[in-house]
Amino acid sequence: MYYLRYEYLSESFPRCNVFKIRDNKELLHYTIHEDLSNIVQQSREYPKYDHFFLLDESRFSFFRCDVNQLFEEEITIHTLNELTKEKIRETKDAHGIWWEVVMNYVDTIFVDGKEKKFLIGQKGQIFFRLYIIFIAKTSLNLFDSVYGTTLEKKNINLIPQSLYTLLFLRNNLKKDNFVLLYITESYAKAITVKDGFYAGIDVLNLGMGALKQMYKDNGVVQYRYKEYQAIEANPLAKELVVETLEFYSQLFCKRLFEKHLGGMDIIVISPITKNEHFIETFNKEYRKMSNNYIVPFHHSNSLNSFGIEREPENMDSLVFVNQEEKIRKLLLGEEKN
Repeated sequence: MYYLRYEYLSESFPRCNVFKIRDNKELLHYTIHEDLSNIVQQSREYPKYDHFFLLDESRFSFFRCDVNQLFEEEITIHTLNELTKEKIRETKDAHGIWWEVVMNYVDTIFVDGKEKKFLIGQKGQIFFRLYIIFIAKTSLNLFDSVYGTTLEKKNINLIPQSLYTLLFLRNNLKKDNFVLLYITESYAKAITVKDGFYAGIDVLNLGMGALKQMYKDNGVVQYRYKEYQAIEANPLAKELVVETLEFYSQLFCKRLFEKHLGGMDIIVISPITKNEHFIETFNKEYRKMSNNYIVPFHHSNSLNSFGIEREPENMDSLVFVNQEEKIRKLLLGEEKN
């Protein structure tokens, strides 16, 4: 059985979405309004479960090492492990990193100029990308205080929230460069993806709370939850709503370009994507400054919802459940836990 916890990092609105996955193929979903330290303590009550914690990216550091060298003998697991240790040491020394490695993986493999799916067993002139993810000592200490040496526990998994979503979008869209934009209640988080990996994480103080205040200031609070068709049928309401959204979108785009985040397609994950007027207006304003698009990510034909309601803000969790092989197989009844 499995527990998946998705952290919403906010001092004002501490929250964690929890997915409990049982061996009878049942997936339970609920929300806990407590900070992470309390939630980690509670997880001790289920020692037989595999626990997955999708943690805010600010708890991690991300590095990519491009390896391009001649291997005269076939690469083995031992070869790869030794090379990985070497690159980890080099990265720590070069960047003054004293955090712990929480995961690493390779992709983009070419052998003598030809693309390959696997690295083990290959020899010749080989290029591949090695990705190394470190976790902050303070965050790791929080888990160690409960579990002991957390990174040695096979049933405790600490994962950046957006990692599986990043890989899913990169592989399905065949795009290596984009911005993954999360608009939450209190702030917005922009994750820049370049060459298929994390290149930057920026926070903007323009969450949905700021838009709510703009609705209030412009006297259109009553239209905030109206359906698209209802607003379209009321010309005055539509004008006021669009003016409010234009101001919010203009401010948002200005902040994006101030932080040098413009010039790429932006994929939005947020409850605000349900507001069709917002997506239309945001796209229009962004197109004035860039030739790229704003795209909401709240559904995909490649994802199985496993009977839960598909909410935009749960997309990271839903992608994870679809991509984590042992969980997916359990929910599909292909194997027993």
